Amino acid sequence: MTATDPRPARWRATIETRSKATGQALRHPVRSLRPHRETIAQTVKVAVACALAWEAAVLILGEDEQPVLAPLAALLTVQLTVFRTVAQGLRQIGGVILGALAALGLLRLAGANFATIGLAVATCLALGRLLRLGSQATEVPVTVLLVLSTGAPYAPVRIWDTLLGVISGILVNLLAAPPTYVGHAAHHCAKAADQLAHIARHAAHGLREGWDEKTSDGWLRQVEAAAHELEHARRTTAQAQEGIRLNPRRLRRGADPAAALGPLHEGLTCLGHVCDQLGSVLRGLDDLARGERRLPREADARTEACGRMEPLGEVLAAIADALDAFARIQRDHVRDPGYTDELMTALDRGQERHATAANALCCADHGPALWSLHGSITDETHQILHELDPRGGPHPAALHPQPPHVIAPRGGNADDGTAVAPGCP
Repeated sequence: MTATDPRPARWRATIETRSKATGQALRHPVRSLRPHRETIAQTVKVAVACALAWEAAVLILGEDEQPVLAPLAALLTVQLTVFRTVAQGLRQIGGVILGALAALGLLRLAGANFATIGLAVATCLALGRLLRLGSQATEVPVTVLLVLSTGAPYAPVRIWDTLLGVISGILVNLLAAPPTYVGHAAHHCAKAADQLAHIARHAAHGLREGWDEKTSDGWLRQVEAAAHELEHARRTTAQAQEGIRLNPRRLRRGADPAAALGPLHEGLTCLGHVCDQLGSVLRGLDDLARGERRLPREADARTEACGRMEPLGEVLAAIADALDAFARIQRDHVRDPGYTDELMTALDRGQERHATAANALCCADHGPALWSLHGSITDETHQILHELDPRGGPHPAALHPQPPHVIAPRGGNADDGTAVAPGCP
């Protein structure tokens, strides 16, 4: 280890960070456990289900019949959502019954030996995958091995252990009223919109103050991070869709899963399109900063070309404000109409500034390469405004419920996708 080795400094920083976190946890235990409440709740549910399964197996089967396998079944059954728990339990029961029947058939036909065990394991694994038992496909050969090793009388005991464990896991998950994860999905959807708004605001500042290759490269990296957050939001929304099914909270309220999650799905689709379009805009700005694609390479020419993009910064600033309002709409379960008013105001301002920017770019004397780049950027920014607009855009269902004062423009000329600037051909 050399004198300039940075590892000791990193170790000291890590120790200080962990010491500080430990001190905060000791001073505020409830606050420190709050971010982990779901993990704690899941752990408690699994522990209770296992204890209940053990007690049920002891009462019904007796302590001499290996009741430990009942809590093992409960451990494998309890999942994050009720629907996944029921599906996991049914697959587990199916695998155990199939394995018990296969073991009994092998004992009757050939007995237990190395050949029958190898054949049984291979056949049962194939059957488990054929029947789409998923992770529970291994339950089939496991049951076969247990029955072959202990004898035919153990087959019904194995089935009873699994039934008791699965029933215990399902009951505990139902009585615990697991969350639907709709709020989590809305939070991550809003977080992705916030990230895109942050990127657009940074790009707007760069277009006003000037930017270089390093700055534009940072923008592109931020777009990649926003795309990852969108993918996380999609996974969370899929989990919420699963969490609603068979959930006692939603069943009591009689809520429609499509009505609860349809706007989130639509909002994620909208943000996915916006992320792609914003990434295209920033890639164009990166090409302009680097002088690629036969764009101006001389410093003066490139500075002049970049300067003409300054009006487009006002458009990106309006897009950032619209994305902020869109994030609040997705995050707020009450759907305050005031947020929709803010969205409409930002979009209208963006349309006005887009016309000014398009006029400044199309009426300037540029070469073919800059014409193509400017046209692409102005078209993508206008498409972003169109995507976010619930009045005439493709995603009005992203606002839930849609306020009655959001009315589509009459005649189709208010937002027809052309946005031709005054004075341009």
